[in-house]
Amino acid sequence: MADWPAGGTGEMFKLVHQLPEQLRAAAQLEGLASLQAPDGAFDRVLLCGMGGSAIAGDLVQPLVQHQPVALDVHRDYDLPHWVDSRTLILAASYSGNTEESLSALAEARRRGCPVIGITSGGQLAAAAAGEGGEPFPRVSLPGGLPPRASLGYGLGALVHVLGRLGLVEEAAEQVAEAADVLAGLNAARLAPFGSPPQGEATPEDPAGMASAAAVAADLQGRVPVLYTVGLPARGVGVRFKGQLNENSKIPACLAVFPELNHNDLVGWELAETDRGRFVLLVIGEPQANERLEARIEVTRNLLAVDLPVVHRLLPTGRGTLARVLSLVQFGDYVSCHLAALKGVDAVPVTRIQQLKDHLARL
Repeated sequence: MADWPAGGTGEMFKLVHQLPEQLRAAAQLEGLASLQAPDGAFDRVLLCGMGGSAIAGDLVQPLVQHQPVALDVHRDYDLPHWVDSRTLILAASYSGNTEESLSALAEARRRGCPVIGITSGGQLAAAAAGEGGEPFPRVSLPGGLPPRASLGYGLGALVHVLGRLGLVEEAAEQVAEAADVLAGLNAARLAPFGSPPQGEATPEDPAGMASAAAVAADLQGRVPVLYTVGLPARGVGVRFKGQLNENSKIPACLAVFPELNHNDLVGWELAETDRGRFVLLVIGEPQANERLEARIEVTRNLLAVDLPVVHRLLPTGRGTLARVLSLVQFGDYVSCHLAALKGVDAVPVTRIQQLKDHLARL
C-alpha cells in the first residue's frame, strides 16, 4: 500500500483507489435485479442530479450516443418545458436530499413521467417508497461516503440501468472491463506521495504521459486550464474540474475543442507578468478528424508563450467506458496529490456546507 498522507487526504486517496471495487459491486446493488422497463414507450431519458450524482450521466453519454433514445443531464430546479409523460426521469441524488433534484422529481411526478431513483436514502428514497405519490423503482447505493467518492456505485448503477432499458449494449461487460483496467492502473498511479515530481512515465500510462504526481507538481501554485477533445472527454473535463475544486481547493478553467477556438483562445493574451501562472491540460485521445487534430496542434503553438507547461492526457483500455474512466481516475489522483502538496484536507467541502446552512435559514 502506498505511503499516503495522514488525515482526510489520505482517506480520499483510498477512495479513489476503490473506484474499480465500487464498479464491480454495482452489479449487486439492491433494486437492480428486479428493475424492469417502465410501462409504455419513452422517447428520451433525462437524468436529474447535481455534482457527483450528475457527472455519471455526462460520463455515460458516449455509450448511448448512437441510440435512438437520447440521454440528457439536467442540473437545475423544475424541468425543461419539453419533458412529458414519454420522458423517463432518472432521479439521481447520492444523499437523497439534494433540493434541486427533489424539485425536478416533484415536477416529474406532476407531469406523469416514469421515474427510476438512484440514491442511498433520504427524501428521494422515501418518495420511491410511495411518500407523496405513487412508488417507483429505486436502485440503492451504499451510504456514508462523500458524494464525489461514490462515483463507482452511481455510475455503475446507471450503466446497468441503461443496459436493462436496452440503451447500453453489453453493459455488464463494459463495467467489468473498466474495473479491470482501473485496477491495473492503480499500481502505477498509487505511487507514494513524495515520489520524484518529474518521475518517468510508467508502462501503464500511454504515450509517455506524466504520472499523476508529476502533473500535480506542475499544478502547484498555478491554475489548471482544461481543454477537452471529443465527446468521451467532455464529461471527464467536468469531473476533473470538480475534483480540483473540491479535493484540491483551487479554481480551474474548462473549455471544449473546437468551440474554444472561437472564443477562449483570445483570452490568453496575457501580460508578461502573468505568463506561466497557468498549466494547460489537453484531455482526450487523438481524433480521426484531421482538421480537429490540426486545431489542437496550432492552438498549443499559439499559446506556448502564455501557457508554457502543457500535458496531453490520454486514455487507456479498449472499450469506451474503460477509456473514459481511466482519465477520470487519473484526474482524481491528480487532485489528491495536489491537495497533499498544498497541505489541505481533500475531504471537507466547507463552502458548500455554508451555502446549504444559509439556504436552510431562508
